Amino acid sequence: MITNIVDDNGLNLNAKVELHDGTIILHSRGGAFGQPNLRNPDYRQALRLILLRLRAAGHIPTGAWLDSAVARRWPESERLLLTVSEFQQPVETVLSAIAQRGAAKGRPEGSAGHGNSTKRVKLLIPGLSTSELMVTLKAESIESTSLPAATLRMVQQSMIDAAIAAYRAGTEHGFAESTKYDVLLPSGDRLPPKAVFGIALSEIIGRPATPHDFSAGWGTPCFSIIEAAGYPIVEKDEIIPISASEIDDERTWAEGTPRRVAHLRRERAPGLSRAKKRSFIEQHGELSCERCHITAKSLGEYGDACIEVHHARVAVAAMDGNTRTRLSDLICLCANCHRIVHRQEL
Repeated sequence: MITNIVDDNGLNLNAKVELHDGTIILHSRGGAFGQPNLRNPDYRQALRLILLRLRAAGHIPTGAWLDSAVARRWPESERLLLTVSEFQQPVETVLSAIAQRGAAKGRPEGSAGHGNSTKRVKLLIPGLSTSELMVTLKAESIESTSLPAATLRMVQQSMIDAAIAAYRAGTEHGFAESTKYDVLLPSGDRLPPKAVFGIALSEIIGRPATPHDFSAGWGTPCFSIIEAAGYPIVEKDEIIPISASEIDDERTWAEGTPRRVAHLRRERAPGLSRAKKRSFIEQHGELSCERCHITAKSLGEYGDACIEVHHARVAVAAMDGNTRTRLSDLICLCANCHRIVHRQEL
């Protein structure tokens, strides 16, 4: 259950606290004060009140663990921030220990810098139910204000393309940087999924979308529609290599150089090619080869698979990791013409 902690003056603290039977999770603070990406600014106040109220009720946590997406892959012993005996110390000492040890976790040994002292933290309180924790911590449930799923599913794939372009152009939005997942662009750039979907959703609802309008995650319209538009969603620390499965073996052999292989991979990037194909159909009514003019329809039920996207404007030798591709830089070619064009470029 997602809750807010109420302070001693009866005011809700702006800190996201998740309660489950025997478990308290305080979500990380992030963003910059005065900026729209700020989240959970009352993190320290909330953690202090949680510790004070547990102690006043006679409950001692059995431990505190770092609970970020990256940390959850580590052995439990490496995530441990505080043991049960250390919770007997004064609250301010406990608070400082959690902050300092949390900041140090994941930082290369010997590196300088303070690190992030307000990371997501999990406390275990065995024997207390969610409802008992609500009472003990003076927490209030945050009611869902999400829009209906039917409204979210009105976002079209072409709107995702436009939202990505708008985000990269600096369009203002009220979404924080992502903490766990990224939208992976063909260029290799990564964008926050909720920001991308929120910008697209704004066109549907006629106002700027907010983080409370929808949730993100696997199985949600947000992730499903972004991926259907051809943009993979990956974890933040996931490295996407160039693998043999991404590039046709025969073409790789025929075309030769590593730069040519990278060029072919860029052409086959799903977000780029799907966006071009959708744009082409909107403009011409059907998918066809711009060289020999054969149509996908004439090739049978799966003819669209034979129409490929080729980067026509940027010389392969000039392409690097900073190259920015526009749809106007691309042309649609049938598989035969695509191979001929590449052979001509050798």
